[in-house]
Amino acid sequence: MRLVPLAGPGAPAIGGAGGPGADDGVPGIGDIGFKAARLAAALRAGLPVLPGWVVPVGLGESAMGAGVDAIRAHGVGAGRVAVLGLALDAVLVAELTAAVDDLSGQVIVRSSSPLEGDGRWAGAFSSVTGVGREDVAAAVRSCWASAFAVDPLRRLEGCGLGLEALELAVLVQPEIVPDAGGVARIDGGAVTVEGVPGHPGPLLSGWAEGARDGELAGLIGSRVVADVARLAGRVFAELGDDVIEWAACDGRVWLLQSMRRTAPDCGGEPGLPMPAEGLRVAGRPGVPGMAAGPLVAGRPHQTGASDCRGAIVLVDRPVPGLAPLLFGARGLISRAGAAGSHLAEVARSLGVPMVIGCRPEAVTGLDQAAGAWFATINGGTGEVVLTQSRMSVCQPPA
Repeated sequence: MRLVPLAGPGAPAIGGAGGPGADDGVPGIGDIGFKAARLAAALRAGLPVLPGWVVPVGLGESAMGAGVDAIRAHGVGAGRVAVLGLALDAVLVAELTAAVDDLSGQVIVRSSSPLEGDGRWAGAFSSVTGVGREDVAAAVRSCWASAFAVDPLRRLEGCGLGLEALELAVLVQPEIVPDAGGVARIDGGAVTVEGVPGHPGPLLSGWAEGARDGELAGLIGSRVVADVARLAGRVFAELGDDVIEWAACDGRVWLLQSMRRTAPDCGGEPGLPMPAEGLRVAGRPGVPGMAAGPLVAGRPHQTGASDCRGAIVLVDRPVPGLAPLLFGARGLISRAGAAGSHLAEVARSLGVPMVIGCRPEAVTGLDQAAGAWFATINGGTGEVVLTQSRMSVCQPPA
């Protein structure tokens, strides 16, 4: 067996034999990636984690190497093509097929990178849902190939890392159909639960607004919210992780992922005063902190990180592909989305204040080409003040 059981040493292998690593140490982050390693620790602590199997980092080395070589030889676009064109060896395919059968026939295939312990990598890599035994090999290739998309490659540059830093394990787990899901966060002993009815994917990827605490209880029931809060407390007590992703299904709450914040929530420019004059527009709290700078529109794969350096970046939704724009930004305004999105986690890790649910065009008007706008934001209150400036910016807000 080359697949690693998520439960760690001593777990039964596919078919009932002793699992790999039964006589070895517990696989670590460098072996199975951050996501899988934290879930394995949670499972050993008795927390509610779905079972699973991991394609370890070492089994993906040849695929990742092929992607790196292709980029160096033919350019950025060649990496994904090279990985997607690879054939997995027959033994690995047989083990993956047996793993799908072992996990009830339909699975989710999730990327698990050692890089994900750093919040700057939240949402960088792909997962594939609805995978059956005939599709599992292609799904694993797809996860490997996701490391060579534009977003991760730009995050590498922002982190000052080379292509060799792209290491990826793949986690295979049963697929559930959640009744609700989202994020819970512990801060100073208090738990904030944010979520949506149904699958949490739209919230995490920036496409759903999400509701918090009492408002969420009105949508999914107070018992579920209380169960999530208790789970967050147990994870913190057992592992020290203060952020979890969760899903509720058939009356049970499952832990999907956990991590520790890699930077203080409060960033930007502490003590920065909000201007007494200017156009005020309401938003919702996203990431605490104060920041000010020229307002610049950001779009995935169109706006460069250098264009947003020192700016308040205005986006339509907090989609993960915008993460590279935040590495030099002072602040972020999103017209829609949720504080529990992956992009908000990137902002937290960088100390970039964020306001959500804010539409500056409500006060500036749709025609903004006549002058540049300067924004001051308070991510803890959702307050935004806009003033016209003679400063030239690279691109007016859309």
